[in-house]
Amino acid sequence: MTDYKKTIQQLKKEGRYRKRIPTRSPQDVYLKVNNRNLSNFSSNNYLNLANSSYLKNQFKTNISKYGIGSSSSPLISGYSIAHLNLEKRISKLLGFESTLVTNSGYLSNVGLLNAVSKNKIDVFQDRENHNSIIESSRLSNTKLTRYQHLNYEDLEEKISASDSKDKIIFADSVFSMTGEKSDLIKLSLIAKKYKCLLFIDDAHGFGVSAYDNRIFPSSINGLDKRKLNIDAYIGTFGKAIGTFGAFISGSKNLIDLLIQKSKPYVYSTALPPALASTTLDSINYIMKNKSITKKLESNINFFKDLAGQNNINIGFSNSPIQTIHIGDPKRVMSIYKKAQMKNIYIQAIRYPTVPLNKDLIRINLTSDHNKKQIQSLIEFLKKVQ
Repeated sequence: MTDYKKTIQQLKKEGRYRKRIPTRSPQDVYLKVNNRNLSNFSSNNYLNLANSSYLKNQFKTNISKYGIGSSSSPLISGYSIAHLNLEKRISKLLGFESTLVTNSGYLSNVGLLNAVSKNKIDVFQDRENHNSIIESSRLSNTKLTRYQHLNYEDLEEKISASDSKDKIIFADSVFSMTGEKSDLIKLSLIAKKYKCLLFIDDAHGFGVSAYDNRIFPSSINGLDKRKLNIDAYIGTFGKAIGTFGAFISGSKNLIDLLIQKSKPYVYSTALPPALASTTLDSINYIMKNKSITKKLESNINFFKDLAGQNNINIGFSNSPIQTIHIGDPKRVMSIYKKAQMKNIYIQAIRYPTVPLNKDLIRINLTSDHNKKQIQSLIEFLKKVQ
């Protein structure tokens, strides 16, 4: 039998023991933690919609209309007109034939490979993919092959060496721990060259990346669609959208297959319809209020400029996710605790969320952070890095 106590003691000794900290306020630019109001740089609430007055009122209206829960799986009685409307809207906005609303990004990724898997499918994954993508291969009947982070030459070499008839490339568009971005055009060209399917998880890009204001913000916004070759696109609602849940978009045949064979979808109670309807309200709000993505972009640039001026060694991210690599779990925890004493909430990210000795401080910027908050954060980081 596993000695649980011994395992926990070892995690504490190594500085890798993790605690849940209950917050006492809504997710916003300030967060109440341990009876302190902290500047919140630790949330994926990129457009600051999780505590939006407009969406809270819409949610109340939608609860009155649909009730609280769905009470059943989608294939029994849990699928509602609210789900259908949300799926149609996302398909139209992103240019895919069909969409499936799911309960979480993790379940989306596991259920996607669960449905399409069969013997001798080789799935090629970036080494820094999110755990949900990695586990999607490990929990399905596929072979997992990992290529060096953002190294497309290594990817091509590994694809060329594979004797599998069926191949899938599966990658994050925006990497959750570093904010770096995949080259989706390059991945599309490689997928086409080697006749691979291409699956892209855009959890941290959906609702965020906006180059063309006429199109919904995402990592495919502004890219030449003639060069894109994405077979499955995964996005989440619990980050920029401010609600909860996720989706998979693709061809009509792929989505139909998922409805038939994706076990997390078939055997889970459906997302509450009131939540699905509020998610649609949020997506429509983002489309009508383009200034919020511009404010986010402005805050990202302001933070990066200040960091550069103060010789703070951040990564190469142009996304809301900014990181400082430390490489020592005990040191990142020390910085995390010191930040709270300065009324700043940032996160210490340690193994196994990142590789061993790659421990880092992760900073999440949102559209509603003010310049004073960002300046205070920079002043703190200058003293502790």
